[in-house]
Amino acid sequence: MIRFAVIAATLSAGLAAPALASTKATTDGLFVNIRSGPGVNHPAICLAWPNVPFTVTKCDGNWCHVEYLRSTGWMSAKHIAFQD
Repeated sequence: MIRFAVIAATLSAGLAAPALASTKATTDGLFVNIRSGPGVNHPAICLAWPNVPFTVTKCDGNWCHVEYLRSTGWMSAKHIAFQD
């Protein structure tokens, strides 16, 4: 829970999040697009389902690079629930 609070505080301050060592996470309970790049201007390549765990490899601003099942891409950090 502390890791989530630190990352959330960093992201809300508009700063780049610290490098993550493959952190486990799920979505915040919504279906969330995984995109080919960090931003809504990049096309969606996959849809993450609620409660399906994935790995966050790094964050850049308000976007995090994720490994979801057999796909890799970018997800909005506001929809990520980091696991302890």
